[in-house]
Amino acid sequence: MSKNPLKIKIAYLYPDLLQGYCDRANLDVFKLRSAERNIEVEIDEIKNNDKITTSKYDFYYISGSNIDSLDLCAKKIMNNYTQLNIAAESLVPMLAISCGYVLFCRNYQLNNSTIKNGLSILSATSSMLQNPVYSKIVGSCEFLKQKKEIAGFIHSHMATTLDENTDTKPFLALRNGNTEGARYNNVIGTYITSPLLAQNPYFCDYLIAKALQIRYKCNIPLAKLTDDIEWYSHNYLVESK
Repeated sequence: MSKNPLKIKIAYLYPDLLQGYCDRANLDVFKLRSAERNIEVEIDEIKNNDKITTSKYDFYYISGSNIDSLDLCAKKIMNNYTQLNIAAESLVPMLAISCGYVLFCRNYQLNNSTIKNGLSILSATSSMLQNPVYSKIVGSCEFLKQKKEIAGFIHSHMATTLDENTDTKPFLALRNGNTEGARYNNVIGTYITSPLLAQNPYFCDYLIAKALQIRYKCNIPLAKLTDDIEWYSHNYLVESK
């Protein structure tokens, strides 16, 4: 192994407040697939009132389904409002799942409470559902090569509507004609709470490649991995949909 491997530095946003099932698993998959290519991954957990240094990170990750901590997390994350928006405009890849997706939107509302401000990275609004949604989904990504499909499970207490006539577009075009999630630049928001990166290895590789591009200012090809287990899991979801 090289003495000087490639490196990616990740900011893991507020796991102490939001983390739930499968949240850390996505980072574990990201780190494993990187290590298999001799890419070193360093993860900083951003907690409480930590301030982010924009130029320090190549990838941002936030995930969790802890609705009870959403308002508190919103107050904390707004301390890094400017830094996160600068990173988004600088094309740094970000993956925001579940409550993280909600916080990246323009605003959100829980039950009949007042409307709260989000980071406004994604031009969208979120509101709480009367009945949670739990379902398998399969959809295509226009920005992935050959428009490969993404498969996974959604388990959400929230629903998000994208603003019209903005640069925020859907993450997935679903087979049933609907859409899921949101995308702006290299920022992606979704309600897929299964280990998204484990079941969709090429999407994980897409994020790894984007993170390397941010750090090294060039396109670095990734070595191909076997992915037998990953493809088995993915194909099972697709075929059973």
